[in-house]
Amino acid sequence: MRPFLPFLELRRPSRASLGRDLLAALVVTFTAVPQCVAYALIAGLPPAAGLYAAILPTIVGSLFRSSRHVVAGPSNAVSLLVGGAVAVLAPQLGASPVETALALALLVGLFQVGAGLLQLGAVVDYISAPVVLGYITGAGVLIGVGQLGHLTGTPGGSGVLPAQVMGWVSGLGGLRPVAVGLGGATIAAIVALRRWRPRLPAALIGLVGVTAASLLIGTGVERVGDLAPVPSGLPPLALPTLPLETLLDPRLAAAALAVTVLSLVESSAVARSIADRTGDRLDLSVEFWGQGLANLAAAFSGGYPISGSLSRSALNH
Repeated sequence: MRPFLPFLELRRPSRASLGRDLLAALVVTFTAVPQCVAYALIAGLPPAAGLYAAILPTIVGSLFRSSRHVVAGPSNAVSLLVGGAVAVLAPQLGASPVETALALALLVGLFQVGAGLLQLGAVVDYISAPVVLGYITGAGVLIGVGQLGHLTGTPGGSGVLPAQVMGWVSGLGGLRPVAVGLGGATIAAIVALRRWRPRLPAALIGLVGVTAASLLIGTGVERVGDLAPVPSGLPPLALPTLPLETLLDPRLAAAALAVTVLSLVESSAVARSIADRTGDRLDLSVEFWGQGLANLAAAFSGGYPISGSLSRSALNH
């Protein structure tokens, strides 16, 4: 069982490496907050679910997976799939969207832990490099298109990618210059800092700086709290509330299996992409195991099914 407990191999960090780790953690945290809130809204869940899915699951994933850089938590592709599944299953099961999402996270976690213990990580070796590159590129495009509506302060599109773009374009008549200005200023600050001060945490400085400026000048732009209240404090630890017969429903199991496969492919693709640059050795079965435990943590702490985040993992690296 020792390979499935990679945290036992952790060494005491040096002062220099500890400083870099703390800076990386700070930057990723400030990026994760707005990103995970947005992903929860994509999944049709309250913003708090995105925050909860990025607390305990991220800690558990970092301890039990073999990659040193992959950040477990909400992702765009999995959130899209969960949103579609919750919208269909919640009325059929007579449950709320949050209850359905927690049940999905529980089943996904169990499936992934089982895949890891059965040493099914070797299956990912049959996924070619062009497939991984295509997946990462597609996920990046989906993330960008999904945020266009927030950038312009207009309704975003829904459905397949062309429909999303056309839906966004059709709503540009109500474009809000303040929203565009804030988004543009954030992008400009990050690009400028990365070019002229690459050693500084550009994403963190851009996010904090423009947010502070918007608060000082009182822009009136819609905030997360306007969409749904975010409770204070940490999420309570509790088991999913759906009865056992509902958890064993074949429709729920089928949706969980689909999310399981997408989550494993996504997190493995992210891990392999970064490992190709760092030279780290991965054990994909341990990656499955760690991702499964992270999903179980999400089920017990008010989150929803998660994966390995492409953007936050790359930023962490």
